[in-house]
Amino acid sequence: MIVAAAGIAAALFFAQAAAPAAAPLAGGPAPDRFTACVAAIEANAEQAYESAMAWANETRDIQAHRCAAMALIEQGRVDQGARRLEGLAASAMDPSVAAALWSQTGNAWLLAGEPSRARSAFTRLVTSIGEDRDALPDAYIDRALAYAGERDWRKSEEDLSRALDIRPNDALALRMRARARMHQSAFDLALADAQAAVAAAPGDVDARLVLGHVMESRRTGTPVEEQ
Repeated sequence: MIVAAAGIAAALFFAQAAAPAAAPLAGGPAPDRFTACVAAIEANAEQAYESAMAWANETRDIQAHRCAAMALIEQGRVDQGARRLEGLAASAMDPSVAAALWSQTGNAWLLAGEPSRARSAFTRLVTSIGEDRDALPDAYIDRALAYAGERDWRKSEEDLSRALDIRPNDALALRMRARARMHQSAFDLALADAQAAVAAAPGDVDARLVLGHVMESRRTGTPVEEQ
């Protein structure tokens, strides 16, 4: 369901905000200014937006525009923020910066309830990453979220399998693949994934919830429709 995908997207989107130095821009100011800008969003998103736009007008720094887009999203103007992030990602020259922006763009479109646009952004993310095996699993998981939002369970499963080929025992990927397999009525495979997800992250309530859904689906022969 799109709701489930959006919930994970929100966590991923703002997790990226908490670690902005992961994608500093060559030639730009120290990431501390971006860090401060993002921190201000939680206190007052409207004021943070105005400050970010003043910074952008002063320096034309892409990180200023990025912070402004994030402030829009925090205000609930998710479509506008997603569009701005998409434009920034398309114009970014540094591949690492483009990757960070495409990831945020995709998660923003998931928050907006637009899984098809999210999928397109995440496909650009996969392309921008290239052969970086450290980053590819997260990109495949991102795109699998979008496919799940479109209810394309087969393609979601395929991307999750790609992620798990590189990073075995990833609890999130296992949990998501269990769900994708459940919706294709592959209950035994789903059960194995759900059990592996719980084993990998025993404290993960969501993993235990998916395990319960899979077990009920297997018992009734009909996939559980999550709320």
